[in-house]
Amino acid sequence: MNRRSFLKSLLFAGGASLASGTVYAWQSVNLQVSRERIEVEGLKQQLRVVALSDLHDPCLYLSTADLVRSINAEKPDVLILAGDMFGTRNFEDLITGFLAANAGCAKLAVLGNWEYQLHLNQADLRKCYQNSGIKLLVNDSIEAFGLKIHGMDDLLQGSPDFKLCDDTPSPVLVISHCPGSFDRLTPSDRSQKIVISGHTHGGQIAPFGKVLLTPPGSGSYVKGWYHRRNNSMYVMRGVGASYIPLRIGARPELLVLDLIPA
Repeated sequence: MNRRSFLKSLLFAGGASLASGTVYAWQSVNLQVSRERIEVEGLKQQLRVVALSDLHDPCLYLSTADLVRSINAEKPDVLILAGDMFGTRNFEDLITGFLAANAGCAKLAVLGNWEYQLHLNQADLRKCYQNSGIKLLVNDSIEAFGLKIHGMDDLLQGSPDFKLCDDTPSPVLVISHCPGSFDRLTPSDRSQKIVISGHTHGGQIAPFGKVLLTPPGSGSYVKGWYHRRNNSMYVMRGVGASYIPLRIGARPELLVLDLIPA
């Protein structure tokens, strides 16, 4: 190969690598809608839950308006914001963007570790959520169509009350930011528990799907479904990024979970 051919080949290879890297980087921050379904014993009618976590607002690559459009396109009965919605202080009012999110039954939120780490005033935060039509659940529950929805306080920096999920004849949908909470729930054949969690970011930096690190509170869980007897948990990859404003190989995720009467 002569010098000119070698340089052409080198430039072509470099261009191809740059293009591939650009496409991969774009895909890594392109919102993915994950559609799941699970049968629930004792549920009176089908419910569609749309959930997200770890927005870490302000998010650099996805606006709340775009996120709300994706939510509304799914026509949820219940919208869940599963913690770590803020990435810095003094942006609590950004949550009012979810006022435009439509949910036929309820819009719910729980606290994550970042709400504690940022030392956000819980009363003020609760008011911001309320102004957006969102009920903040901190060891609190609502009921809908024979389903108990329990919002857990954060595992790492809050005081979660796991006893509230025990000894209930109704199926329970548990919202808990840290998936490590799954290990604290008592498996029971009496009632079914479905946990929606986040926190891990799916690794956030996971080149070609290889997860390098997950934060404390993740337990042995990273993303997707986990099952233990009558308990099931779905761990979302979240939407935003923390510490490093970058995602590689762990696309932001919006969960659409259809709960089907068994």
